[in-house]
Amino acid sequence: MNNQPKPDSKTYDDLISDVKKGIIKVPKFQRDFVWDLKATAKLLDSILKGYPIGTFILWETDQRINDIKNIGSFDLPATPVGRNVQYVLDGQQRITSLFAAYLGAEIRKHSEKKVTDYKDIVVNLEENLEEKEKDIVTVKDEAEVFIPLHDVLNFDYQMGNELEQRGFEKSQINQISAYSSAFKTYAFSTVTLRQNDIESAIEVFTRINTGGKVLTLFEIMSAKTYDEAAKFDMQFRWEKFQRKLNDSKYENISPSVLLQILSLVISESRECKRKTILGLDKADILEKWDDVISAIEKTIDHFRTVLRIPVSQILPYDTLIVPFAYVFLKTGKSPNGQQRKYLEELFWRSSLSLRYSSATESKLAADIKKVDLIIAGQRPSYPDFKLFINSAQDLRETDFSTGNAICKSILCMLAYHEPKDFDTNGKVLLDNSYLKIASSKNYHHFFPRAFINKHGSDAETPYANSIVNITLVSAQLNKKRIGAKAPSVYLADFADENSELKHALSSHLIEMDDASVVQDDFTAFLKHRSEVLYTEILKRVEPSEAPAQIDPVHEMILEGEGQLVEFKSTLRYDMHRSAVNKKLEHVVAKTVAAFMNSDGGSLFIGVDDHRNAIGLELDYGTLSKTDRDGFQLHLANILDKYLGQDVMKLWKLDWPSYDDKQICHVQVTRANKPVYVTSEGKEEFFVRKEGSSQPLSRAGEFEWNRGRF
Repeated sequence: MNNQPKPDSKTYDDLISDVKKGIIKVPKFQRDFVWDLKATAKLLDSILKGYPIGTFILWETDQRINDIKNIGSFDLPATPVGRNVQYVLDGQQRITSLFAAYLGAEIRKHSEKKVTDYKDIVVNLEENLEEKEKDIVTVKDEAEVFIPLHDVLNFDYQMGNELEQRGFEKSQINQISAYSSAFKTYAFSTVTLRQNDIESAIEVFTRINTGGKVLTLFEIMSAKTYDEAAKFDMQFRWEKFQRKLNDSKYENISPSVLLQILSLVISESRECKRKTILGLDKADILEKWDDVISAIEKTIDHFRTVLRIPVSQILPYDTLIVPFAYVFLKTGKSPNGQQRKYLEELFWRSSLSLRYSSATESKLAADIKKVDLIIAGQRPSYPDFKLFINSAQDLRETDFSTGNAICKSILCMLAYHEPKDFDTNGKVLLDNSYLKIASSKNYHHFFPRAFINKHGSDAETPYANSIVNITLVSAQLNKKRIGAKAPSVYLADFADENSELKHALSSHLIEMDDASVVQDDFTAFLKHRSEVLYTEILKRVEPSEAPAQIDPVHEMILEGEGQLVEFKSTLRYDMHRSAVNKKLEHVVAKTVAAFMNSDGGSLFIGVDDHRNAIGLELDYGTLSKTDRDGFQLHLANILDKYLGQDVMKLWKLDWPSYDDKQICHVQVTRANKPVYVTSEGKEEFFVRKEGSSQPLSRAGEFEWNRGRF
């Protein structure tokens, strides 16, 4: 029992001195400083009157966890080398208030624009200590004769003389001196926990904050893994990564996903329960961090390009990232055709069985065993996955809700077909901010609910919000152009301006010529579309047992850009300007030259950076001969112009189909002598480095070519 914490005390000066020296620290997992001036003034008034203000609980340790680096404009120093640090487990708001008041600091609190000036806390010189109910320490607006509290706390002989020169009466100066002495000699109650392990400290923090902030597992692990020497701050790094994901429209991915992956690949038990995660070794986490982040990034890229889930808002569970990231980590590459087929079955069965709605950690541990089978090329069985959609009727009876994993699954299937706008035939652009609630702008009831409520039968109105009646449209189209019109009416309007309307509707799994659409027959529409959607489900949860057909070009594109692969959306058509841009031709020539000067490679024209199929039609339209032959001739002329005819045998073309669009595959062979790009009388030398085409200086070229040619 000798390790029981014992009560102690510190004076105001002691507290401030220890904060200034970096001995007392506020851990980062504490909530933000939120007290306003009046709350701080009330605290200081209690101190002046000698009232107890509660005990500061400190954890003394030689460990270093992430802490608050500054208060206002005051940068807090690092703890001196060789000294233990005392982290505040209870009393953060109070100790920060005391320090801010002492400094007279200016602080901009989190999520606030205004700056709070702690010099605006004052001591009212018209009140005295005998009148206990009156506040002596208050805010500037509530006192007429006052002195800033900051001056009282820092009062000394010299300041007394300065106050006298400023016109303060002797009695007032004596009063200020007495107040200053009261503050400086106040004994703050402290209890110091001297158990060195962070688990004990976190347990104490959790118990004493039962009515306040509860630490998340991620906050605990951020504290445990903080490493100043390695400059590793898990929370900072994750937030930075999340900002990157936001640019890809994958927002608010839970940090639990990160911890689950780390645990599954580090722990010997291959579990991701809370206890297992808490037991992970810091060194192992630091070692695996970059690989895990890369695997998450590749998984999201896979979701966006292969599964065509463009935004995170329609992802049934972000937990689905875990098994896919596990594959990238274990194999070091993208899944092949067979693995992809079985992984997608796992994805859809998990989503449609509401797999991760509860007991996520234990289910993930079981599911990783299935992923191991998939990596080995075997199809797992799913006896414990109970699907909630087993017929077209089940679909019709599923009410649309943006928070429902089954509805999100259906939305993912709709997004896979890259729905087109009814008016322009352009690709529907989905946005997370437009997909959060059922009334959001990207969701359109094909038979508008207002129309069904007015014209539908009693048997039809309950199905107005069925998931089967939902389509994905652009934000501006929904309410501005459609409103409460019958499908036959608003589609007739769109047909006048979109000659490809039939194609646009088919991308929503709706047949324009179907009688239910033409005759505004809602019941028949639901029946027909639910059967189409159910067929889509069956294709995903019952994949063909026939061996996956390996298309090497398709596999190469899905692997993404790298040292041997490059994508170009077009040869010469500028998609931003909607016009020919000959600079793009120059870029193509540089890429081909870079492959020749390196190890060869493949250039795909008609595929964008995100592996979306663009096709060649845009380029065809810019040529005098608007077909493949014209494209081939023009590309040959470009390469002759920039690289010369000597390299003609080092490249050849083929014309694969990718996502139902023809693209151009330029296969480039390594050259046996340097290849230069000649433009406007200037020669440039390009090579492939770090997955891109980069120019080299003459000195760099010499080093590159030495022993190579």
